[in-house]
Amino acid sequence: MNALSSMSIWALVVLALVIAVVLAVALVTGLHYRSTPDRRERRGLTAAAYMTAVGSLFAILTGFLINSAYVNLQDTQNAVGSEVAAATQLAYASGALPPPDADRVQASLQVYLNSLVNGEWQALAQNAPQNSPAVGTLRDLQQTIYPLTARAYVPSTIADAMVNATQQMATARSDWISLASEDLPFPLFALAVLSGIALIVNALVVSGRSGRRYAVIAAGIIIVVVLDVTAIIGISAPFRGAFIVDSHPISQVTQELQNGEYLPWVKL
Repeated sequence: MNALSSMSIWALVVLALVIAVVLAVALVTGLHYRSTPDRRERRGLTAAAYMTAVGSLFAILTGFLINSAYVNLQDTQNAVGSEVAAATQLAYASGALPPPDADRVQASLQVYLNSLVNGEWQALAQNAPQNSPAVGTLRDLQQTIYPLTARAYVPSTIADAMVNATQQMATARSDWISLASEDLPFPLFALAVLSGIALIVNALVVSGRSGRRYAVIAAGIIIVVVLDVTAIIGISAPFRGAFIVDSHPISQVTQELQNGEYLPWVKL
């Protein structure tokens, strides 16, 4: 599944369409050479009787899988939003510190956020969060924040805000790492693919009985099956493939830190 989910959406569509067309051509060729009009009639009636059941099964399975994958993608994006909100809170709170301390905190925060954009996504795409540079930069950020907030000249409200923001950032990162490790339930996905193949077979058998004018309907069913299956694969991995979590909000906060927007003495 990792190889498939790493492909672009158009590559997935082309691959699935080629497989479906090859299957359809092989099936139509086999039915043409090994059936009589009487056999086609009986097969067509049998296939038509199962069309509703097979179609319903395919729709239920693909609907469940698409919804599950989409919810996982949205939850991961929400975790990124929580990370950005906490980073912004930390940046604002640190602006109330003396300039040397504020510079040190925001420099460490900027390094951490850069490591997310430039290394975290790549590590999670390979299912190796332990290889992300964010492991070290988050630790460095925490080691910068916690001793600083214990100093007597730091107001308790500022110290609490900074500690809470740092903890929220660590929690948000843990959340998206956990979500990134969730895979599609393979038995359900395999059953959805098999039901899609059965639906294509039934459609071709029915069109063979009803005449060539029904071939357009069979072609439409093939396209629907292909699009549903590729949609499931495309959104199943939030850090690789066709639809990945947007890291732009993190990059935006990083740029704001570079511009000194959270340092009150810097005139923009």
